[in-house]
Amino acid sequence: MISAAALQRSCHVRTYCLHGARAVAVDLELQYTGGLMQRVIMTGLPGGAVREGRDRIRACLERCGLPVPRRSILAHFAPADLHKEGGGLDLPLLVGILVLEGSLPAEALAGRAILGELGLDGTLRPVRGALLSAMAARRAGLPRLMLPRENGAEAALVEGLLVEAPATVDEALAVLRGGHAPPPPPAVTPAPEPLDLRDVRGQAAARRALEIAAAGRHNLLLSGPPGTGKTMLAQRLPGLLPPLSDEQCLDVTALHGLAAAGPATVIRHPPFRAPHHTVSRAGLIGGGTPVVPGEASLAHAGVLFLDEMPEFRRELLEALRQPIEERLIRLARIGATVAFPADFQLVGAMNPCPCGYQGHPRRGCKCTAHELQLYRRRLSGPLLDRFVLFIEVPVPAAEELIGGPPGEATAPVAARVAAAVARLGGRRGARRAATAPGDPRARERLRRAASRFGLSGRGVARVTSVALTIAALAGRDAIGAADVDEALSYRLGLMALNDR
Repeated sequence: MISAAALQRSCHVRTYCLHGARAVAVDLELQYTGGLMQRVIMTGLPGGAVREGRDRIRACLERCGLPVPRRSILAHFAPADLHKEGGGLDLPLLVGILVLEGSLPAEALAGRAILGELGLDGTLRPVRGALLSAMAARRAGLPRLMLPRENGAEAALVEGLLVEAPATVDEALAVLRGGHAPPPPPAVTPAPEPLDLRDVRGQAAARRALEIAAAGRHNLLLSGPPGTGKTMLAQRLPGLLPPLSDEQCLDVTALHGLAAAGPATVIRHPPFRAPHHTVSRAGLIGGGTPVVPGEASLAHAGVLFLDEMPEFRRELLEALRQPIEERLIRLARIGATVAFPADFQLVGAMNPCPCGYQGHPRRGCKCTAHELQLYRRRLSGPLLDRFVLFIEVPVPAAEELIGGPPGEATAPVAARVAAAVARLGGRRGARRAATAPGDPRARERLRRAASRFGLSGRGVARVTSVALTIAALAGRDAIGAADVDEALSYRLGLMALNDR
């Protein structure tokens, strides 16, 4: 028989649920309610997986020999107007019930957040977005976080947070009763695939454009016949970029953990994402149920490569215009807006014509003027304007392919890029204030180009930004006339493509 004092007892458990790319604090409140129906009544917009948790909890209690409540319990998930989804609320609900029953001390809930999904045999299954919950717990000032062992490695990346990673309910209860928490497993950090620039024969102009793109994180468009090395160049761009900072590592790992729907591997190098042109809108931008990030967000702090770019549906390409500028993707849903970071570097590759052989020295183009016009119209002017660099990748000479010396390796190029990034203060090229060059000759070159070619304000700013990157690669802070000339060559090539 439960005493009157026990019936008035309540407890509060701190946990988290996902809302897009952030974890929202949920205060789980439990107390006894009237009747002897031995059920758990849930309020606060619990989703289907949360409601099914009460059956998993009862089975787990019986399997583990723990007391099953003899009275009905009201479980309220605050805030009441936020929809809660996922199995991560199983463990906090079970712990709250045991505290309410007196099987656990109420002091065990102080300064601790709890999340985890229950298996019917008492094991703790991994949850999605554990790293986001760990980051939210640290921001809230909580000293401890309990979650399933398989999520322990990613949560342990957050400094200043004691991560408790039990594998079973029995281990979790032992920790809550004052026992020592098992240490989280070591983090798994996959090494990037070793792709070296020395594999690219010839293509001096394209290699130069790639180096500039890496130093300033400028968007790059490559055009050339099939087999000239466009994809090889793009695949080697991440190797030129500096490693991710600690903050970027947390953000990128958390995003990939959301997409993987389970434990995340630690990502310390810029990601490279290359979706196929048949990708869906949700696959590229994000969406689904539950809402997960798309390829554009999975390329955050790295490279998004669109091979055969005109083959992508136009609506998909146009959907990238806003994220390229704002570096954020907003997905509007009924009653809420979900946001995912998307600060990616866009690299596109395309053929010069539908058959691919326009301008080829040995193979003639078979495309009609109408087919060529339709092909190039697949890339709109506003989308092309989002690119900063354009380079044509010609067919390499036979002497370069067979018996020629290998190109410069990735390591020295990456060293120059790192020095230029440090000189630029780590700022992305498109974000830098595009002030006029101090050199009078460079300023006059830029003025004449703007007047002759009708450069817009955005065009002038991007030419100046590229010229600043070129100067930084040369070890200079000031922009010279030659820097402006080289920067203009990449911009004018893009304008010519848009006018064809």
